[in-house]
Amino acid sequence: MTNIGTIGFKSNDHDLNEGFARAKEQALAYAHHGEDLVGLWYEAALPGRDAFCIRDVCHQANGAHALGLEHHTKNMLLRFVQSIAASRDYCCFWEIDKYYRPAPVDYTSDQNFWYNLPANFDLLACCLRMYKLTGDRDYIESEDFLHFYRLTVDHYIRKWDTNGDGIPEGSGTKRGIPSYEEGEGGGSAQMLDLLAAEAAGLNAYAEICELRGENGTPYRKWAENIIAEIDSRWDESDSRYFFVKRKDGSLAHISHIASEYVLYFNASADERRRAITLDRLHQRGLNGIIVECGSHLSEIFYRYGQPERGEHWLRHFTSPELKRREYPEVSYACIGAYVFGMMGVTYDVTTKTISAAPKLPESVTSASLTGLPVFGRFADITVENGSVTVTYRDEA
Repeated sequence: MTNIGTIGFKSNDHDLNEGFARAKEQALAYAHHGEDLVGLWYEAALPGRDAFCIRDVCHQANGAHALGLEHHTKNMLLRFVQSIAASRDYCCFWEIDKYYRPAPVDYTSDQNFWYNLPANFDLLACCLRMYKLTGDRDYIESEDFLHFYRLTVDHYIRKWDTNGDGIPEGSGTKRGIPSYEEGEGGGSAQMLDLLAAEAAGLNAYAEICELRGENGTPYRKWAENIIAEIDSRWDESDSRYFFVKRKDGSLAHISHIASEYVLYFNASADERRRAITLDRLHQRGLNGIIVECGSHLSEIFYRYGQPERGEHWLRHFTSPELKRREYPEVSYACIGAYVFGMMGVTYDVTTKTISAAPKLPESVTSASLTGLPVFGRFADITVENGSVTVTYRDEA
């Protein structure tokens, strides 16, 4: 466990330094190192549940990697992929607790459980992302993972696709919610974030196929068709995507933007619409946003070349005044935003190196990220008056 918590961040901005320190301390407080039946894990659900759910693990995994918790993440992802079952219509367990059981609050039986249908696709995409960050070939060679991928892109989609268009629909019950948006517009409708997640999952599987020397083209084309369907649901009169497609084919909005998942899953091919959606997403946040929906805002804005907004939300979610800042996704997502957003770190699994293209605020003239785990080594990144240096060492 010598790799855990080696990362550090310093700059000439006191508030950024303190924000990083708070996020790191909070995130590591949620890590458990093998004392429980489930093995290595970190909390990724409502505090106090002693559990981790698919959505939150996928959204916390980048930050967890930077904190040296790659083995924790792998164990948790493995527990999920091993739980896929025909008796649950190829769903996994949505939430697993430290006793290595489906969390009782969400699961009674294979006929009565909670499941958000974007989860399988989110999980598949996360597994590929973790391969790229760790180089661990189990993610592309282990039968546990491959079995889950194959069932997801085949049996899972066919089971939940009731009209034969290649896109799942919800069940109308908690056993098959067609969205991560749980409060509105559900039922048996198609929801936009499910399409976005499916496209991301299919693209991830295509890349996994190619890494294995197999043909990924059919899955890439399938993903392209879904992205085209997403863009066909743009409401020009209201400058936003329709989020709901009902069984009768009619389109509808829900009461808030909810389209951040199109950005999160990189599922829009239209640059102008992305820009409009980013503007609306920022405004929605300014109007008030709960931490479950907002913790990855910073990551999104950095990814799409808006570092000023990325910095704004990073400061917001590391503020000691933030309500419910103890929600685990907040601290992990913020660590991820510091590393992959503000410091612009990119991993190259082929060369086993990293590069850095920092997007620091104008007021920050010097910054350093130290002790970052990189393929069995540690990297230090220093930025001084615009000059970036990356060095490696074998020990923390």
